[in-house]
Amino acid sequence: MRRDHRPYWMHSAWEAYENAFVAHFVKPHFEALGEHAKIVRPWNMEVFGPNIRAGRALHVVTRRDQPVSFTVWSPGDVPGSITIGDCCFFAGGVRLLAGGSITIGDGALIAKSVTITDSDWHGLYDRIDPRPESKPVVLGRNVWVGDGAFIGKGITVGDNAVIGARSVVTRDVPANTVVAGNPARPVKELDPDGPYKTRMDMLGDPVGLNAFMENAYKDALKGNSTLGWLRSKLWPTAGD
Repeated sequence: MRRDHRPYWMHSAWEAYENAFVAHFVKPHFEALGEHAKIVRPWNMEVFGPNIRAGRALHVVTRRDQPVSFTVWSPGDVPGSITIGDCCFFAGGVRLLAGGSITIGDGALIAKSVTITDSDWHGLYDRIDPRPESKPVVLGRNVWVGDGAFIGKGITVGDNAVIGARSVVTRDVPANTVVAGNPARPVKELDPDGPYKTRMDMLGDPVGLNAFMENAYKDALKGNSTLGWLRSKLWPTAGD
């Protein structure tokens, strides 16, 4: 489809349905979930394990073929945790796997199919150890992780850092640094004074942003009809 043929009432009803699904089926699995969470197709998201917390304005975009999972798997006497700051974004296919601790700072952008884990989950010699070693993973504020990147155990990524697509991060990444490759190496230094524009700026007024987006949808879908949408689904044309 070249454009969205839905009438505005259909968009509004779909948004309400997704939000109700999040409130009823997803939020109870979080230890804490802040206000203004937006999860697209939330039935494709799994939140498993204790001590999973996310701040306000969590945004997650899933697809049937790109589910998102936040998983804590650890012994009961040494509980693991995942802690996500405010205004973070996660694209489809992201996996957070914590046996100990994963912490993600405010305003993080985590692109499609990224894996972040604090454990190798099996030893080189003991492949059945029920308590594999874990080392904390910490991502700072405003970190951007590109498509398909892997961040392993014990890694700290500094504020404003960028992880290139498909990178494998095996060493700490300093703040304001772009890394890329396998293993990831520094390729560029960013100005620590920026000026940076972040998701914290965009979502500083979530109510105002929501009103802006709703008005934008109303304008974009103006003139669409239920019959027109149905026709586009059953009898699509080259112009659709």
